[in-house]
Order: sequence, then structure tokens, then C-alpha cells
Amino acid sequence: MITEPKYYETAEKRVTEIINDLNEIVDKDPEFIVKLAYYSRNQLNLRSTSNFLLAWAASKHQTHSFLIEYFNFIINLPSDLLDFIEKYQGIIGNTGVPKFPSFIQSLVKKKFPDFSEYQLGKYCSEGKRKRMLMKGKKQKINMKLLVKCCHIKKPAHLVASIIGKRYPRTMEGFNNSSFSEYMDFNPEMAGKRMKIRTPITWETTLSEKGNKAECWEGLIKSNKLPFMAMLRNLRNLLITGVDLETNKKVVEKLRNPDVIANSRLFPFRFLSAFESLNVDLEYLQKIKEDPNYEETEEEKAKKAQNRQEGYEYFRGSARPKRSEVKKPAKNKKIPNIVPTSEIIAGYKEALEEAIRLATALNVSPIRGHSVIFCDASGSMQCKISSGPMGSIRTCMDLGYLFGLMLRHVCESCDIYLLSSPNPPETPKCWRKVELSGDNIFDLLTQVRVVSDEMGRSNEYPYDWFENVIKEKSWIDNIIIFSDMIISDTCSEMFDHNESYTSYQILQKYRDEVNPNLRYITVDLAGYARDMSGANFENQFKNLVIGGYSDAILKLISCTQTTQAGAVRACKAVKRSEIDN
Repeated sequence: MITEPKYYETAEKRVTEIINDLNEIVDKDPEFIVKLAYYSRNQLNLRSTSNFLLAWAASKHQTHSFLIEYFNFIINLPSDLLDFIEKYQGIIGNTGVPKFPSFIQSLVKKKFPDFSEYQLGKYCSEGKRKRMLMKGKKQKINMKLLVKCCHIKKPAHLVASIIGKRYPRTMEGFNNSSFSEYMDFNPEMAGKRMKIRTPITWETTLSEKGNKAECWEGLIKSNKLPFMAMLRNLRNLLITGVDLETNKKVVEKLRNPDVIANSRLFPFRFLSAFESLNVDLEYLQKIKEDPNYEETEEEKAKKAQNRQEGYEYFRGSARPKRSEVKKPAKNKKIPNIVPTSEIIAGYKEALEEAIRLATALNVSPIRGHSVIFCDASGSMQCKISSGPMGSIRTCMDLGYLFGLMLRHVCESCDIYLLSSPNPPETPKCWRKVELSGDNIFDLLTQVRVVSDEMGRSNEYPYDWFENVIKEKSWIDNIIIFSDMIISDTCSEMFDHNESYTSYQILQKYRDEVNPNLRYITVDLAGYARDMSGANFENQFKNLVIGGYSDAILKLISCTQTTQAGAVRACKAVKRSEIDN
């Protein structure tokens, strides 16, 4: 969100704009910047953004007293601390040997004892560092360097394990060391190098025992498989052939309101899981009967064609053909028990219910009549920043899904697609989508069908606004999911016949129909381009959201959420009310 380059602007430009805004605030209300970092991390789950705000604040003396109060409650993980230090080095322009001023050292020393050995082993192990190097992600800062440069002394046993000190050879030496405060003497460790133990997680268990039915059954029955990991591995459960008891426990979790509410997952995560359930049962049955069975070239071609068609929802978004992708050969997974079509149908029904629960439990009802516009223009086919999740591969897909999610919690709602005319199917730049049914997957397909009949340019729906103003149609909320159409700096935002801007036509509606209209624009690509300068920004009933997360639905559903409301939410954070 902070560092990723986008199509319409560079990452450097976006960071510069954010820093300019922070410079305007720091002298007026330095505490607000630190509160914003806390709110971003703990309410909106935006890790990179909060770390950037912290790093910038650490470079300004005005915010230091507030950082001392809030720092421990914003940095939640060892990886957060390393990311904060790296961002700080970048902000102060240091590209050489890392610098750790005394103030930074004091923050790090104060936070470090909060980390457990489990956290340090999971997020900052040597194995993780090597894996990141293999992926081409070189860490400038590691925990060993941080401990040495910040002169961290406690907890002594964790510090010694990170640095790699030798364990005391005798009981007397152990008692004279500070290790005795944290552990008992272990003769087997005498004289050996200390190191952070690799924690036992579902990943390490799977790595040790392999992707087998017995391994998955053990993890699920012992409740050691986190919900997110279970959701992402539903396909593995099926192709390895877990037993009926395990399948039953999985379905129960997917239908459990408490589990869904605590998962805090993006709604489209469930859609990605749903699509992973398309398992070839006939093939599984054949390799179960004959482990040496090999598919014919005709069968392979047919499978590849089916996968290709499954991804061709939009022009230009098809998956590469099988012949164009070279993948290493994989070992066959021989299922213990071949799943039945009834089991897969049960998984799909449970996922449909999980989506409804996730929306109902995490999003408050939106009162009044709402109009949702989903941008269907060509620029919306840019890939989403987190990478493809099933068929949710672009901002266009994401906008449709968010629109349908909101429809589920709106008291009254109309959904429109927005792009450019494409006669004769779509004579205007907007088109209302008539939806039938409640199944989110069927509804998404219906929206995609209408999308194929739209143009691919950007135009703003001035004529639609003129119609609702003329007819005095009452609307409480207008919500637009787009990537750049929210900016009056774009030529598409001007009505060339009437010389309107989007702000002016919006103000006309408020003057003549509903003065309390909420106008919310969600820039899914994260450009968050300026809105007509001060005119738009000073209208507190407007709200601009850049990027995406599960918090978007929560923000939109809050009846009083506007620009002013978002600021009040950050200012309302009180240090005295934060749990220690």
C-alpha cells in the first residue's frame, strides 16, 4: 500500500504525498499521527502503513513523547519491529550501515521483552531469512544485528540464543549467569551454541510428515490447524483423502459463527476456497485403483481447456495456457479415501454459509437506500496487490465482490456497472444490474455477464445524476468501487457539455434533494488521487478510501462514517484505555 508502484503513479510519488500531509499535521497535532498508526495496525490491520507512520514519527522530535506511550501497542510481532527499523533507515536516507540513535534503541529495548521464543522462532529464524533470500528479498536488518546494535540485554536467554553464545559448561557457571532467572540448568546443552528453537507449527509438522491424509487428520482433530490455513488447504484435504470425521469437523468450523467472526478474513478468501474444490473425482478414483495410472494427452488437454475457460471471465484476464507454463513434475497424491460428490457439495454449502456469516457478523446494516457503482472499465483489470485468489485476480473482480457483499447488508440497494457506452446493449456509461437469488457465486456470474456488454473506457454518470435530481429520487448512500475515476484530475470526471465536475453535480444533488447524502469512493488500486482540491476534501460527508482490506466494509457500514468520522475514530484512541 505504501511502497508498491501502481499504473498511474509511482510509489515514490505516493510516499512523497503522504509525507507532505504528515508534515502539515506534525506541528499542529503530533499525537494524531501516532494514534493513526495505532488505529491502522489494530483496527484496520494495515501492517506496512502503520510501520511507515511509526518510522516517520520516529524521525521527528515532536512525536517522540507519544511514541514512548504507544510504540509497544503498535509493534505486535518481531517482523513488525524489523520492518519499522528498515523503513526508518530509508526515511532518514541511510543506505549504508544501519544507524540506531539512542531514542530508537530505547524503543527497541522496551519492546523486545514482549516477544516470546515462539514468536522469534516463527518470524525471525535463520530458516526464514534463507527462504527470503531464495525469493530475492534481502533483509538489510536482522534480529541479530538489531540485538547487538541496540545493546539489548534482556531476556538474557533469548538474547544469547539470537547471538549464538555458548551455554555454560557447569552448574556453577549457569548459576553465575543471568540465565538462571529464566530456565533450569540443562546438562545436555553444556558448552553448545545456543539458538532459537524452531517452533512446532502446522507448517513444520507438514514439512516433517508430508502432505498426507494422516498428517491433516492429526492437525485438524488436535485443533492445531489455524482457520486460515484450513481454508487454503481444503483441496489438499480432498486429494489426500482425509476420513469422514475430519471432513465433518471442517464443515462444522465453516458453519461456526464464532469461528467465522474471529477469523477476520476477506470475503473473497472464501470464494478462492470455493473454487479450489473443483476436484477431478474420476482421476482420483483411477490413481487409487492403479497408482501407476497416467493420463492420456487428450485428457490432459481437456483439463487444461477447462481450467482456461474457468479463468476467462474478462477480456485479457485469462490464465496462461498449460503449454505456456513449464512446471516441474510433482509426486502423485494417492488418496486414502476418494472423496464423494456429496462431500464436495457439503464443503461448498458450508462455504456459502461462511460468506453469509462473515458479512452478517462483521458488517453492520447500512440504513436507508444505497446505490453502488462498480467500475467495469479497462483500467480495472490491473492485478490486485495481494496476488490472484482463484478467479479474484483483478480490481474489477474485487469491486464486484465488495459491491455484492454490501448489497447483502443494505436496507435497500441498487447495483450499477460503470464504464462507457457500448451500443446497442449499453447505450449509456452506466447500467443497472438486475440480480436474482442469494448465492454469492451465482450473483458474481450474473454481474460478469453484464460486464461483458459494457465499454472499457471511463466516463462519469452525469446523466444518471441529472435524472435522479430531476425525479427527486432519495438516496442516502452512494458508493463507488473504482481505481481512478474518483479524481477530478481525470478528464473523464468533467461533463464536457455542461462543464460540470463530479463535485459540482454531487453538490447539486445535495442542494436539491438530500443534503445529508454520504458519498463514498473506494480506490481499490490504492492510488487515492486527489478529489477536486479543497472543495471535495472539506465536505465532511465525503469519504475517500485508498486500497482495500476487510476494514472497508466496516467503514462503509458505519452510519456516521465520513471524512470527519474517520478522523474522530483515530482521535478517540486513548492511551489509558489500551490494555497492557
